[in-house]
Amino acid sequence: MIPADYRYPFDPFPTGWYQLGAAADLAPGALLSRQFAGEEIVLYRTLSGEARAAGAYCPHMGAHFGHGGRVEGEELWCPFHGFCFDGGGNCTKTGYDTPPPKTAKLKVIPLVEMHGRLFGYHDGDGDAPRFELPPVSEDGWSPFKFHSFNLKGHPQETTENSVDVGHLAVVHGYTGLETLSRLKVDGDYLTVRYAMHRPMDWLGNSGRTVRTEFTIHVWGLGYSRVEVDIPELGLRSRHLVFATPLDGDRIDLTVGVAVEDVDPSQVHPLLKVVPRRLFRRLVLEGVYRGYVHDVSQDLDIWENKAYVHPAQVARGDGPIGRYRTWARRFYPQGSPPQKASPPHLATA
Repeated sequence: MIPADYRYPFDPFPTGWYQLGAAADLAPGALLSRQFAGEEIVLYRTLSGEARAAGAYCPHMGAHFGHGGRVEGEELWCPFHGFCFDGGGNCTKTGYDTPPPKTAKLKVIPLVEMHGRLFGYHDGDGDAPRFELPPVSEDGWSPFKFHSFNLKGHPQETTENSVDVGHLAVVHGYTGLETLSRLKVDGDYLTVRYAMHRPMDWLGNSGRTVRTEFTIHVWGLGYSRVEVDIPELGLRSRHLVFATPLDGDRIDLTVGVAVEDVDPSQVHPLLKVVPRRLFRRLVLEGVYRGYVHDVSQDLDIWENKAYVHPAQVARGDGPIGRYRTWARRFYPQGSPPQKASPPHLATA
């Protein structure tokens, strides 16, 4: 359902993989309700440990599985008439031992687990996933630490920050921008590399700036991973950004960070007495606080901006046009925007 005051000239629910929650919240036998891409869904984990996602309403007579339903072994049980459904959405039995109706088909949502999170796939036409989220080795890295924001917005807008280099100095105070590798796209994947100097206000470095290199990887509009290197300190971190459309107006923006194990003496000789595990926790906490702070600086802008199409770009903005052209592939038939900017922002 699209709100009457919808702000964007494109569908609020682009095709792609979106984060639906923490895997740890879904124990075997658990059943959770969620809102996703304008629909009510349920997440559940079978007793054998398989996580699944499905439409929230029973196709028999419409009961909501999240209100009285339960997991029975490897199946989902409806609280209204006791109908059961398997992982393929097939009705396996009724509550009164009669043949299950073959047309009672439960909507099944493709689901994967990565980084300790659950990701569901949305396609407005119900097609199977056309791309996968590539796994990344987490050996030698800390666990991810996550933070979530609920805001008015759209996944295309938040993901556009990955190429909007112009705002980095104005909003975040970064300086000395360098483009290390220009924007490249390959189907549903986008990547670009930058370097810049940014403040580092942790580990006793208040007021210091350090040269930081960013390698940005984007798969669809809901999943971004940024590899961050600070060569002079020997520090590497991994930043995740997940933008999940909820109801056509609001999104869940979940960010996460992990840091690579490092010998404290590589950062500074005086740190050699600090235990490595303690040092990693300190680094993780510092990077996490900085990351959440930086994302928070964008929230008020995202929630109150209008979408200008076409953007009146200037040198220094970054490859905004190429990004928006790439983003069209996640809408029906790669469709371009269907309406102009708001009248007070209309361009000639």
